Amino acid sequence: MRPNYINISLIGKPGSGKGTYGSKLAETLKSPLVVMGDVLRNHVQQKTEIGIEIAEHQSQGKLVDDVLVSKALFSHLKQLRNERFHDKRSDKSNKFGFILDGFPRTLAQARLLQNQNEIPGANNDLMSKIEWPEEFKMSFAVSIDVPDEICVSKMLGRRKCSKCNKSFNISDVNTSDGFFMPPQLPDPYPCVKCDMEKDWLKRDDDTEEIFMRRMDEFYAISFPVTQFYASLDKLLSFVPYKGVKDIVKLEEMVIAKATSIK
Repeated sequence: MRPNYINISLIGKPGSGKGTYGSKLAETLKSPLVVMGDVLRNHVQQKTEIGIEIAEHQSQGKLVDDVLVSKALFSHLKQLRNERFHDKRSDKSNKFGFILDGFPRTLAQARLLQNQNEIPGANNDLMSKIEWPEEFKMSFAVSIDVPDEICVSKMLGRRKCSKCNKSFNISDVNTSDGFFMPPQLPDPYPCVKCDMEKDWLKRDDDTEEIFMRRMDEFYAISFPVTQFYASLDKLLSFVPYKGVKDIVKLEEMVIAKATSIK
């Protein structure tokens, strides 16, 4: 990727809809959406050198550290770069590079992306091997700003049909401060193809207890990342009052920000 490509990171609380906005934004900008969880799983499944290390950490109940996560992402981005250059069908004039979902998750990862300093406690020799090149640096981050109580409602409302494999959300958000996110239901409703009481399943980890633990982790670990990008004037704050219906506003904000970058 050339140095002046626009690379974007999406930051959002659990239940904010970050993945949905990322998918739609990637489609509009014709840029790959890089989901960090998928990158790590792919390394493990393919039993790469990095994947074996990740699996060892997981088998021991340890968190995958910043250096290992960064190496996994760096390897994936290099592959994307090579595929883009060799694919004759790719639009070489597209100024957008990639969109990250789930990275940087920590302040150390964010600093690595900007080559601002080394990750605390990391081996210097190892860090020199994954020093971030200009072409992979973040141009700016987008914070999906949704109130905590709405995130709770949306997460607890998630359902997946075991029959048609489609996802829905039964949460109905309509607040006095302007948030309006009606349920995402099949059309026609009720669904004529499945039994909603029997076929619509809720994820085992979609509980309020687990959600609140994830929210606490977000504020402790990921929220400082938004403050970091704000300090660099590289943060866009997007408030989706109407949920996914506001995607056009997000697209306009991102394109305007990208255009302003010299």
